[in-house]
Amino acid sequence: MSINSVLENNCLRANPEFLLEPKYNLEEIKSNIQIKEKSFEELCKKTFQMYKAEEVVLSFNGGKDSTVVLHMLARFFQKDHNLKHLKILALFITDPDGFSEIDEFVNDCSKLYNIELIKMEGTIKQALERMCRERPLIRAVFMGSRRTDPHCQDLKTMQPTDPGWPPLMRINPILEWTCRDIWQYIYVYDVAYCILYQKGFTSIGNKKNTKPNPYLQVAEAQTGRVVNYRHAHELLDNDNLERAGRV
Repeated sequence: MSINSVLENNCLRANPEFLLEPKYNLEEIKSNIQIKEKSFEELCKKTFQMYKAEEVVLSFNGGKDSTVVLHMLARFFQKDHNLKHLKILALFITDPDGFSEIDEFVNDCSKLYNIELIKMEGTIKQALERMCRERPLIRAVFMGSRRTDPHCQDLKTMQPTDPGWPPLMRINPILEWTCRDIWQYIYVYDVAYCILYQKGFTSIGNKKNTKPNPYLQVAEAQTGRVVNYRHAHELLDNDNLERAGRV
C-alpha cells in the first residue's frame, strides 16, 4: 500500500486550494518544502551512520507534527536500499483519557506505513524507561518537537536526554518548522492526518487537557453561541496561539 493511500475513518485529505492563496506561489511552497526535506535527509543519513535501524525509534502520538516526521521517515526508508525492507519502530504512549480518534488513527498508520508499533502506558518518562528495559537495543528517538513547544526553546537538533531520563539521543528534525510549514508539507504530499484537526483542535493532548482552539470558534451573530470550529490550518501564522486549546 502506498504511503499516500487514503485512510478511511479518522483521517482526512487536505484541500489543495489552501495552497493557492494569492500571496503564496505554489512552486515557492514546494521549493521551501524540498529544502526542509533535504535537511531532514541529511539528518537521517547522519543518524543511520551512527545507529542501526533497530536502535532507532520514532515517538509517535498521532498529532500532525509527528505524522509529518513519520511520513518523511517512511519516504527516507523507501529510498534507502538498506532500510526499505525494514519496519520503522514507533512508540505510542497510550492514555486512558486519550481521544479515540487518535487511537484509531495511530492504529491505521501502523498499517499504512508498515511500522512496528510499540504501545506503552504511563508518562513519557515511564514509557521510555519501560521501552528501554524491554528493548535495550534502542539508543535514539526521533521526536516531533518544534521550537514553539513547551521546554523546546533551547533544544538542539541532536541532543541527549536530560539527567535522570533513560539514556537516549533525541533527534529533532522539525525543530525549526512553523505551523505553516507543517500544513504545507501535509498538503503538498497529500498526507493523511487525524480528523480532530478538522474540528478545531490545533494541539492535541487528551480529553481532560485539550479543547478545540477558542480562536477558531464559529459563533452565531445574534446570540454569540458557539456552533462550530474552523479547521486547524486557519491558524497558520499564529504559532503562539497553537496551544490555546490546552488547559
